[in-house]
Amino acid sequence: MMMTDLLAANLTYRGEELEGADDALGELRRSDDIAQDHAALQARMEEDGYLFLPGLLDRDEVLEARQEVLSRLAAEDIVDDENHPLMDGVVWPDRTNTFAPNLAKDNPPLMKVLYDGPMMAFYELFLGGAVRHFDYTWFRAKTPGTGTATTPHYDVVYMGRGTKNLWTSWTPLGDVPLDHGGLIVLEGSHRQVELRRTYGATDVDKFCENEGDAARIVATARDEGRELTAEERTVIHWNSSGQYSNDAIATRRELGGRWLTAEYAAGDLLVFSMFTMHASSDNRSNRIRLSSDSRYQLASQPVDERWIGDDPPIHGIRAKRGMIC
Repeated sequence: MMMTDLLAANLTYRGEELEGADDALGELRRSDDIAQDHAALQARMEEDGYLFLPGLLDRDEVLEARQEVLSRLAAEDIVDDENHPLMDGVVWPDRTNTFAPNLAKDNPPLMKVLYDGPMMAFYELFLGGAVRHFDYTWFRAKTPGTGTATTPHYDVVYMGRGTKNLWTSWTPLGDVPLDHGGLIVLEGSHRQVELRRTYGATDVDKFCENEGDAARIVATARDEGRELTAEERTVIHWNSSGQYSNDAIATRRELGGRWLTAEYAAGDLLVFSMFTMHASSDNRSNRIRLSSDSRYQLASQPVDERWIGDDPPIHGIRAKRGMIC
């Protein structure tokens, strides 16, 4: 992909054009040439905060997982397989969808892509030892429109209770041209010391137990095995979103660097750190954009219990921790 192609795409975020100047928008650097070199991968990750690895995964296996997901979405009348080929993923008019972790459940083709074969072999090489992954799989099925773009954030605020030597795989399930709303990574964001010390040290599931009735409310909900009501959430005041902001354009202006992206293809892999700011652009096509987020670490290091087991706490009541504010 040439820079002129990237600029001509007129990428948007929630309806506003991303700045196209040379110091505002750019291409991801490819690392497929060092994909078998542990030391080079580690050095590149330290430098860039991400590794873009085109063609690392088995394209046929990725497309098999895509077919399984699209079949489910067609059954839910989100994808139109009556007037278009299923694998095109054309969305019925006025259908809206974005976060769909249910599509990862009981999905053997997807599990093979994410937790077997080339993916696991890569992490064993990259991390230099036995690897474990989270049991919970995040899945995105983003329909067209300006309301489904991912807001800028660090992953660590959602999963920072175990090792920080934890890595995200963003895996597109199908080709993702520029107008489909692929992932964008903020250049140099992993090296911003003050940002890591402040925003990067937050935990979306902590709350102030010394404010009002917060501790009693949480304890009662846990004892009763239920989630909090809207009224109870208002009393507790924890940060449930975790986003750095809701504006990717303003975030870049504030933090500097360029938003980096690419035209992704089935079989490509994008790996990044817990402290790499990322978001997505708008899906301006008529097709659904499918991708998964999965996490990997050395098996010997502490793991965030929110994402482990057959029934992980996720961000539910079992995940909440009180602190003195």
